[in-house]
Amino acid sequence: MNALWDELIHELGTVRALSAAALEARTEVSRVALITLLDAETAEISAILDQILREDRQSSAA
Repeated sequence: MNALWDELIHELGTVRALSAAALEARTEVSRVALITLLDAETAEISAILDQILREDRQSSAA
């Protein structure tokens, strides 16, 4: 479970960095590319949270 939390923290840091970069992007192409990466990272965060919840439910049921 700790590995999942570590991964989640890493992903959140990545989203924060990508968000800052998107705000500072000089071209629309760059901004769109960064937003696309943000979308992928957000999906990854959602998957990690789902896995954390699943594992929590399993350990609660045991």
